[in-house]
Amino acid sequence: MSHQCPECGSDRIHRSRLRPGERTVLNWHLVPFRCQDCKARFWIQNRDIYLVAAFLLSGIFLLIAFVWVIVPFDEIAVRNPSLESEHALAVGKTDHPPILGTEIFANTLPGEQENQTAIANSISEQNFYAAPPDVADHRLYTVQLYLEKAMKGSADAQYQLGSLYLTGRGTLQDFQEAAKWFSSAAEQNHAPAQYQLGLLYHKGLGVDLDNEKSYMWLNLAAAAGIEQAAAARDKVMHSLSTKQLVQAQKASRDWLASQHKRYSK
Repeated sequence: MSHQCPECGSDRIHRSRLRPGERTVLNWHLVPFRCQDCKARFWIQNRDIYLVAAFLLSGIFLLIAFVWVIVPFDEIAVRNPSLESEHALAVGKTDHPPILGTEIFANTLPGEQENQTAIANSISEQNFYAAPPDVADHRLYTVQLYLEKAMKGSADAQYQLGSLYLTGRGTLQDFQEAAKWFSSAAEQNHAPAQYQLGLLYHKGLGVDLDNEKSYMWLNLAAAAGIEQAAAARDKVMHSLSTKQLVQAQKASRDWLASQHKRYSK
């Protein structure tokens, strides 16, 4: 659409530059022009601004509608991480998640936050039991999530059970029980359990302090690829005499040899 000069009526007009301080909230939709004939300067409404604003609003609306359709609200609301964790354990597809965070041990394994969330949710959710006798006491239920499988020999369940007792999340904290279940899993060559058992022996929690056994279990965990175990093993090594170090290394080799012999039969 052509515009004319409001002073002389000429259509020989061109856009003028904005001067300092001219642009305000009230004239954001106007554009300055100047007449080439009478040199008059005037403002004309910029219709392109309205087109741009309409385009942006339409884009925002379409984006909101797209997100709403792709990720329905009710699907997010019913998602239950604790049930997924229990199902994964039931079908034997756990990735050996490490224990919950604790002030006792500074060294933790990768994925600790995910495991903490799963167990915390399993404590708060009671969908595993149709009619619990007392829904206020969560301590009775969380251990049951893993106890049956642990008693049947599942190293993953034994490790998770040891983690609960170690941190006191979902049950009473009990270092002896933690050491017991970590030991059962470690004897099945469960590397994260070997790592935690090595730390318990180094700290003397739930077991007698024994840096030789601590070195042995940490050495086995490190050989299985647990990076934190290698760092902890090297730290324990400084507390051993040369003779003790040789014995601990021999114990590690003998344990691995017994495992190879056991599974080669």
